[in-house]
Amino acid sequence: MSLGLIIFNVKTTTQNLLSRLEIAAWFNNMPVKVHAKLCVQCKGVRRLCGKPLCPILLRFRASVRAISKVRISGDNIIFGSTPPTLIVGEGGYPEVNIYTGIVSDKDPKLYDNPEAWWGRLSLEKIIELRSSLILPRRRCRVSIAKLSSTGNFYEVQLASASRKPVDTEAKLLKKPYPILRFDGLIAPLGPTAPLERIRIIDNPSLDRVVEKVINDYDLKAKKGVRILYSKGVSIYDIIRVFSAGLLGKIRKRKLVPTRWAITAVDSMLCDMLVKKVRNYPSINNFLVYNVTYLGNHFEILLIPGVYSFELLEIWLPRTVWTGSILKPIVIENYELWDGKIRRDIDGGYYALKLGVLENLYSLRRQALVIAIREIGTEYYAPVGNWHIRESARKMFNKKPEKFSGLKEALAAIGKRLSVGLETVIENSVLLRNVLRQEKITKYM
Repeated sequence: MSLGLIIFNVKTTTQNLLSRLEIAAWFNNMPVKVHAKLCVQCKGVRRLCGKPLCPILLRFRASVRAISKVRISGDNIIFGSTPPTLIVGEGGYPEVNIYTGIVSDKDPKLYDNPEAWWGRLSLEKIIELRSSLILPRRRCRVSIAKLSSTGNFYEVQLASASRKPVDTEAKLLKKPYPILRFDGLIAPLGPTAPLERIRIIDNPSLDRVVEKVINDYDLKAKKGVRILYSKGVSIYDIIRVFSAGLLGKIRKRKLVPTRWAITAVDSMLCDMLVKKVRNYPSINNFLVYNVTYLGNHFEILLIPGVYSFELLEIWLPRTVWTGSILKPIVIENYELWDGKIRRDIDGGYYALKLGVLENLYSLRRQALVIAIREIGTEYYAPVGNWHIRESARKMFNKKPEKFSGLKEALAAIGKRLSVGLETVIENSVLLRNVLRQEKITKYM
């Protein structure tokens, strides 16, 4: 599930922010007026929402610290490095906002490096890092990508493809102000301000394969994505290059909103890997992998058989989305061997599926996959679906639990879940089918 953007622009003081918190519609299961009353009564101190920390104040304070640290001259010129970070909005498409992240820090790369975050940084630290990025913004049409093979905007595009941080100078039309923005796909964003002009000071450092694909004006974007991935380019670099409109035939290039780019790249790579995995032999045992990070607990059950995939998202009570609802909410989606997805999905489905397929590909095996994601109250603010993808990747680094039967495998999983196994079985289409088949074989 995705959480709508919650944007709150603040141009005055912290006290002024707190007096206007009634518009922060944080809990989706209650009317806005109820949200407002709860936030105003709480003021980020009493924890009335049940979260361990107030995500609104946490991000606001990080944004204030970021503005105090960044070097802003009297004429609103800021200097720093882009990690690199380039975010393309989707509002008003095909005319969109483009944000270039700038930070003044000795280690700017850390501010946009999900692969380095996983398992090392807490939710609070990730929010603080991302909220510390200053985001000068400009508005332009997505078609600008096919027109800019030289000039200032092309430099910005290339900077987004750099493997190293790039020194950047920006002149703003006004000083940046804190912004509170939560999104289910994109990592948190920091203070923003309209941009008058931007100048890339360093020469971007591009991987040779990235440079070659960018300069191939007859190569389709999908093929470019797959080439970069097969050459070992980080998926996060591929997403930025794709979103910046640097891939595809020159006359068809366009900026791609970052949210769309994330899901599109995951989907392209999943389609590529599924075709390969289907040709491998099945696993012989029931295998179980698990991992927990940022209040998200994952269980992956691999069942001998032909490839199919199912994801169960279990949202426990008092999480960001479920609020005061006392029963867990289960969202289920699946696909069979044909790869046709049976229900509406979001980017988290593809992110988890990609991590699982990568590992099946490395094992040179196929399996029926039951993926369970259980979300607890510790996950009190969405920080993007990167952690889903990385959790799926990391759990396969451990040796799996091996079982000869499905009953034993489910029992091991049940010991680690907060909900009962009956909830899992009741909501799983594929698991019920397997259990039904097992019962039939007993009488044959």
